[in-house]
Amino acid sequence: MKKYIYLLVAVLILLLMAACAMPQSTYQELFPKMYQSSPACIMILPPMNESTGADAKEYFACSLSESIGLKGYYVLPVEATFGVLREEGLYDTENMNAAVLKNLKEHFGADAVLFSTIQEWDKSWAITSGSLNITSKFALLSTATADTLWDFTMKTNVSIGSQSNNILVAALESAIKTAIEDYFPNCLSANTQTMEYAMPYGKHHPGFNTDGTKPIVPNKRGSLSISK
Repeated sequence: MKKYIYLLVAVLILLLMAACAMPQSTYQELFPKMYQSSPACIMILPPMNESTGADAKEYFACSLSESIGLKGYYVLPVEATFGVLREEGLYDTENMNAAVLKNLKEHFGADAVLFSTIQEWDKSWAITSGSLNITSKFALLSTATADTLWDFTMKTNVSIGSQSNNILVAALESAIKTAIEDYFPNCLSANTQTMEYAMPYGKHHPGFNTDGTKPIVPNKRGSLSISK
């Protein structure tokens, strides 16, 4: 019996050591071009949706506007810019290139554009509680150079359960909320968590240029390459 206890303790110690050894960087080390260029105005591009949530795209983009604004950036109105992109045949972001980005800077005054991909949108329900798992990939590109200034992939879990202490009421409310889930607040919650954790402060935030030495754990990063 003691042998198994010692083995269990050894495994727990190894897991603890592995967790403590997770690689960390500072914001400035991870995103140097973000601090060099200091974009103030961001245009959100229509997200690419690889998930099964067919209606998630528009709500996801609108919630991004508020989430990024909270970090101190001016975000161009999403509906207006999406309308122009549709008219110009640029709604599918796969068609973007360096020349298009420069035009966006010239005509809209955008310092950077945000590409995003909804990779996962999975709902789960367990009697009295529900949840939504969202995995999103982001890349912020300079409109002047087409270089990637910031990029991050984040998986967030949003609770959509009931607050009731009555198990029958809780089960019913949880089932209803999961079935007729409201995309916007769930997207907003997930994106706000991501931006709060991973995006450096912008020029319009009191904390601008104070977070460069803040530690952050890299999470599935990968810059976006477009034709120049």
